[in-house]
Amino acid sequence: MKMRNLILTIIIILTMTSCQSNLDFNNIINQKESFSLKILNQKNLNINLTKEIKINSEKWIKFIDFLKNNKIGWQSNPASFNGNIHVSQKNFNFTYLESSNLVVINFLNNDRDSKQFTKKINKGELDFLTE
Repeated sequence: MKMRNLILTIIIILTMTSCQSNLDFNNIINQKESFSLKILNQKNLNINLTKEIKINSEKWIKFIDFLKNNKIGWQSNPASFNGNIHVSQKNFNFTYLESSNLVVINFLNNDRDSKQFTKKINKGELDFLTE
């Protein structure tokens, strides 16, 4: 009975840790292209702002740094999400749900398969996007 419980515990731990993924953003984004930034007004969805995040601008550098510093802890998630801050590039979409501090990314991998991952972040980590 003790051996069975030990085996079940090990299986549960392995299952829980295997649900997390590490992402290599060097293979997901193109660091030689700008990004499109779209900010939706949560009170009035008819009002929004769309801007370009130019290569090597302060915002671009901070965004790249955020991705580099957040390679681990992503969870595969097929659900749909509606956030208010969106950063995109050709086959890459980044959505930030500011009210819940959740980031959702979706992209096409090298095999052209669609992938989607989520990660909870600390409040304020992406404030630079709206400054």
